[in-house]
Amino acid sequence: MITRTLFALLFVGFPLVLGVKIRTQRRTLGRSPVVLGHAGQTAVERWFERLSPLGLLFWPAVWLWIALGLVPLRAMPLRAAGVALVAAGAALSAGSVFLMGRAWRIGIDPEQRTELADQGPYRWIRHPIYSGWLVMLVGHVIVVPSPAVDVAAILTAAGVLLEALREERHMHRTFGERYARYAAGTGRFAPRLRPRRGNGA
Repeated sequence: MITRTLFALLFVGFPLVLGVKIRTQRRTLGRSPVVLGHAGQTAVERWFERLSPLGLLFWPAVWLWIALGLVPLRAMPLRAAGVALVAAGAALSAGSVFLMGRAWRIGIDPEQRTELADQGPYRWIRHPIYSGWLVMLVGHVIVVPSPAVDVAAILTAAGVLLEALREERHMHRTFGERYARYAAGTGRFAPRLRPRRGNGA
């Protein structure tokens, strides 16, 4: 019952959080924070940026299937571990969306002139929103014994990594040396155990 309740909350809460944040950003910035396909250096990048969010629609469908009891789930206690990972990842991702403040966008904004987010989890991790998603993906694979979920998780993780690398290139161009110092002291998806020597992405 707890499993189905959690995924029902995800199914309802994900679009709600996204909608609230988009509306807040629109009021703050005076324009939409959805900037998909604006900053790709190649046609492939621009199409990736436009189409990759559509692939994420698979996951709300999974949440609905689980909430309705339409897919088999792993036995306890393994399922409980997976549910805990999904809940923790969702909390990290959602919290990081709001902690990012004015800098949050869907897509890469070539006209971004906001401050660099470095508070909360951003003090240790460059992409905590994506970190939360990756933790959630592991949880999904544990909870649902399905080859379709396994393949979707791998593809989503690959897309997350590609987007993180694209965003870091953009941040280097936007913030220069300041971002290089920030990147040297933080991890991409998990806290860095020791600062990296020199500058770089």
